[in-house]
Amino acid sequence: MDQDFEVNKSSECSRLPLMNLTLEEDASIYLLDNGISTTMLTILFTILAVGIPGNLAFLFVVARVPYMRTITNVYLATLAVADLMFLISSIVQYNFYFTHPFRSHLATASFVGCMGAFFPQYVTYFASISMVSLVTHERYNAICKPFLYHGQQGGTRLKQSLKLVVGSWLVAVGLAGLVMVRYAKLFKTCAIWPDDEPYYDLPVQLGYCVAVSHWGLIVGHVLESIVFIVAMITNAIMCTLIIINLNTRVRRKREQNLHTPSSVDTQQALHIRNQVTRMLIANGAVFFLCQTPVIALSLGFLVENLLGVQPDVTYRKLVFAFTVCHVFVFLNSAVNPIIYNVTSRHYRQAFVEAFSRSTNKNDHKIDCNQNAVKQSHYVALAVL
Repeated sequence: MDQDFEVNKSSECSRLPLMNLTLEEDASIYLLDNGISTTMLTILFTILAVGIPGNLAFLFVVARVPYMRTITNVYLATLAVADLMFLISSIVQYNFYFTHPFRSHLATASFVGCMGAFFPQYVTYFASISMVSLVTHERYNAICKPFLYHGQQGGTRLKQSLKLVVGSWLVAVGLAGLVMVRYAKLFKTCAIWPDDEPYYDLPVQLGYCVAVSHWGLIVGHVLESIVFIVAMITNAIMCTLIIINLNTRVRRKREQNLHTPSSVDTQQALHIRNQVTRMLIANGAVFFLCQTPVIALSLGFLVENLLGVQPDVTYRKLVFAFTVCHVFVFLNSAVNPIIYNVTSRHYRQAFVEAFSRSTNKNDHKIDCNQNAVKQSHYVALAVL
């Protein structure tokens, strides 16, 4: 079938700009390889199958085990909710994207609009940055400013943490709204494909969620990158100070133990606190490592745009890299419960306890006694 004839005959394309893709090298960029699509969907659904049960399990553990209801876990539970929202919203977009033979946002945008396709992901992105930063800040205060931290009542700290969580979500919605100027407009075009296989049966109408203006594109990239970079540097500084402080405390504790040995409870509490702190540092490090490649590509896109390179030219160069890097972003939303269990025996015990509790009354009494002991350890942990 003659593609020019099809375009001219189409009432829809008569009102849309044309995109000349008659050259094979131009058209191939917009074609999705079946092998890549199948591989990506397999990877993404595998991550989804791990991430959704894992995050739900963590929420269940926090709700079921009394000594897990700490301020730190308020932030981690909120992070789990953000991860669940990201996984669910992303799989809808990716499923639409990779089940079509060409690269286009039209199928997704026709279903949920450009706002629906990208806005939930950016809300959860900024909320996740906030939660990771709040966890690090909470540990920083507990380790590096213990007198100020423990001078506050537990109820006061809990109220403050809940206010910070709510405020973080509101800020995340506001930032996502600003970033959305980069994707808010659905641009439709009609493609003139090469007149040979495998382009014969491809639809001629394509659609892409683009910036409302040139400045909208710049604002979106800059805001996304600046928030990430500032958060990463701030977290790195706090984590460095935490590690230095912990090492100093360990050295002092060893010196004190030479003269006055600590009680078993104190030593166990100290061990749990240090273990949880290292777990949270590892969790933050994984978060920023998984997000960095996408931010680096976003900055590369911005630089080329400022240098006058046309967005479609940059898109053609970076589209495959963006696709691969988004796998790491997707993976990051699934691995947190695994990190908790791998790096902390305290969290492993909580998971085991939450899923192995007996309904027998006698066993329940035993569980309550065990919880009381563990709660006392956690109280001891808090005052160190």
